[in-house]
Amino acid sequence: MPHNGQMTAGGSAPHLPARARRAARRFAEIVCPPDMAAHHRTDRVLGELELMLAALAPEARKALTFTLVVLDQAARVRRRSRGRRFSQLDDQAAEAYIGAVLASGSVPAEFVRRLKSLVVMCYYELPPVQREIGYDPAPYIAAVTRRRLESYGPQIRAGEAKVTAREEGSAGEEGGTGR
Repeated sequence: MPHNGQMTAGGSAPHLPARARRAARRFAEIVCPPDMAAHHRTDRVLGELELMLAALAPEARKALTFTLVVLDQAARVRRRSRGRRFSQLDDQAAEAYIGAVLASGSVPAEFVRRLKSLVVMCYYELPPVQREIGYDPAPYIAAVTRRRLESYGPQIRAGEAKVTAREEGSAGEEGGTGR
């Protein structure tokens, strides 16, 4: 799998580089609810994070990956860290470090805040977590879909017909059947 932030030939999400993945793992363990590790969900959260990063613009993806690497390395300069990277800190020291970064109000704090939002969102995207908190959007989505079809059904079907006609026309132009 490439480590350059590009989609792979098969269309799967790129993996985070090892340095960033170690930091992301530790970051998720700190910012997500404590039961994440107890239920062995960390790898699934990292998988969701990689999918989310793949959906971002390349610049945003690089910025967040860079943020993880810098966050990991910058912990070394804190006295409490004793020269260790963030990914090597115990829970108490790691929580204190993230708290200090977020409280600083600096530009890096804003990147860490955005990263935290993204990682926590990835946690709540996991189906078991959604079931545990009683989140089931299917009935709402079905009701809205029904209302929209009742209100806008003819317009939707007309738009779909135009798109289908264009696709069929362009397939013939590209040598689709050769007739």
